Amino acid sequence: MWRVFGLVVLLAMFPCYATTIKLAYTMKHDNFNQLLSELAEQTELTVDSVLVDQKALKVRLVQANSATTTDAVIFPADHLGLNKYANFSVIPESLIAETTDKRTLDTTRVNGQLLGIPIIQGNHLLLFYNTRYVKKKINDWQDIIKLKPMLPEQVKLITWSFMEMYWFIPFLSAFEGDLIVDDKVQLNTSAMQLALRYVWDLNQQGIVDRECDYSCSHAAFQNQQAAFIINGAWSLNTYKEALGEHLAVQPLPKLNGHFMQPYYSTFVLAFPNNSLQGPNKDNLIKFAKAVQHAPFQHLIWQKLHDIPVNTQVLTQLLEQNDDTLLTLLAALQHTKPMPSSAAMIIAWEVLTKGFSRYGSGALTAEQAGLFMQGLAERSIANEEVQ
Repeated sequence: MWRVFGLVVLLAMFPCYATTIKLAYTMKHDNFNQLLSELAEQTELTVDSVLVDQKALKVRLVQANSATTTDAVIFPADHLGLNKYANFSVIPESLIAETTDKRTLDTTRVNGQLLGIPIIQGNHLLLFYNTRYVKKKINDWQDIIKLKPMLPEQVKLITWSFMEMYWFIPFLSAFEGDLIVDDKVQLNTSAMQLALRYVWDLNQQGIVDRECDYSCSHAAFQNQQAAFIINGAWSLNTYKEALGEHLAVQPLPKLNGHFMQPYYSTFVLAFPNNSLQGPNKDNLIKFAKAVQHAPFQHLIWQKLHDIPVNTQVLTQLLEQNDDTLLTLLAALQHTKPMPSSAAMIIAWEVLTKGFSRYGSGALTAEQAGLFMQGLAERSIANEEVQ
């Protein structure tokens, strides 16, 4: 499973002392550690935090339950599907603030159990563009493709992290497909075949470069060497600083008249190896309450330009009629929650393999669907018997 090794890192980073909260997080944002420092001051808690690179999460977990020395983790909610290995504490409903957006709780339940506390919502993909090259809002993918002949030769038309499957999901959704349907993996579908063909055709036509990964895409747009980029709300501040008045952002365009629906998720606070019932319980409860309350939730927007989960804070922010916030929230209307289950973790890994094999010509779209479905079902069955 592709996000698993990093969990070992998260669980084994520090020795644990009851007077200090040991926290690992995967939020790659320049100001996030500053927010944690401010939270520590507000709560009079000592918080030792460490950033864990997301890339570490792609390595398969080679050992089962590792004795944890980390009190808490902050990461995307789909990591909660690793509960078999991490033994996250079940969160009592009483610890969830009444002001928390209830929709976000759907992303934190695994097998009916609440395993995480939502802190930030959204994490969804948007279409950013440079108004030096693009003069009006984009409605459909064909509007993008038509602009290619008008660009300077050295400027990419559009870029995104092509080989990362989070970016493939909006295309799959436009053909009315998904990875998990009624809690079952659904990879061998006509929607999957159509989406594979469409995305790889974009590469064959020179619309998007498969070799340009996340870092390459991010740098190209930041340096004004790409007209468009599909990226997450988390990159908004960086692009504002780089492009200034030439930055525009909108929801993803339609594809052949159908909405593209990226996943939305939450960053959650979770407690590995049932630490919420351990010797540091009181401090962890205090910390959990603080990240949900207004002072910290206001900072999430002010410092990160991410969407808070506190509905009262969000209402106050909306009263300011901030165009950027309105755009982010409008884009949320055409998203769907990313499942947080062990099956989803397997689906990501299997999709990556099928996507690559189709793109290389090793499999047809039909064969890729059969291959992915069979591999996913076998992997899930193996997990269940272990």
